[in-house]
Amino acid sequence: MIITAIVLATAAALCLALGTHLQRHAVAALPPGLRRRSTWVAGLGLMGLVTVLNVIALGLGPVSIVQPIGAVSLVFAALISRRFFGLRLAAPMLAGIAVTLVGIFAFVATSARFSHELVVSEQSVTWLLAVLVALSLFAGAFSIGSAGHIPRVVMTGIVFGTVAAAVHVLARSVIVAGLPGLVPLGVRWWILLGAVGLASVAGFWLVQTAYARGPAETVLAGLTVIDPIVTVIIGAAFFGEYTGLTAAATAGLLASAAVGAGGVWMLSRFHPTVLASRTPTAEASVSITEASAASETLQQGTRS
Repeated sequence: MIITAIVLATAAALCLALGTHLQRHAVAALPPGLRRRSTWVAGLGLMGLVTVLNVIALGLGPVSIVQPIGAVSLVFAALISRRFFGLRLAAPMLAGIAVTLVGIFAFVATSARFSHELVVSEQSVTWLLAVLVALSLFAGAFSIGSAGHIPRVVMTGIVFGTVAAAVHVLARSVIVAGLPGLVPLGVRWWILLGAVGLASVAGFWLVQTAYARGPAETVLAGLTVIDPIVTVIIGAAFFGEYTGLTAAATAGLLASAAVGAGGVWMLSRFHPTVLASRTPTAEASVSITEASAASETLQQGTRS
């Protein structure tokens, strides 16, 4: 089952890269009209397929293995950008992708060693419900606020990481024990499903605003680093999925998370789109300075 889960998660990563680029291109580059709507809808369809594939994969395999496989979407995204959008894969960007992948796969390798079966209780589900509702509200506030690109990416990663944890709980309960596996949750099953839907919508809307403010690769990098980290934290804190973590393993998880975050920072700083957006600003600044100097010289000449 784990092999099947890995294959499904890899297919989801490819769909995620394609869907992200289509939606980002529609939001940030295309004028309003039929082409923009059709491109955005195509991206939405791929995102829906990502959800279906991930739900099945999360039911078949440990979340610590399934969820971080989304990091492969960074490689797919870079190839798509190079092939269809003429993106130049300079050394700093390639280094950022490599650092991100190293960090997230080191995180996977460490967390997978301590993975256990979920322990679901009414209290743990109640806590997860509260977190989902709170994050939905925060995501809504972020989407209409003045937060920049990176804060939006971080918040989206936290939201979708929590959604993935909830989906894993539900899917795993059904696959292990069938529909009767949800009986102990009672009405909380329906409330949890509704909370997952609410948080998904809030996160989806927030990520659209992130596309409009920065490159798709940064969004993907942030999601593929933050998402699995949040999922593992929730699995360990609420459902005992990672009991027995040693001090060395905890240090390794923190170090690999820091490496992954460093890779996201490199992408956000050295992505060609970001560099190009800085160049006109710098040129404009130089032009303003030169114009100011010329004006002062002219005024001095007039006075003399």
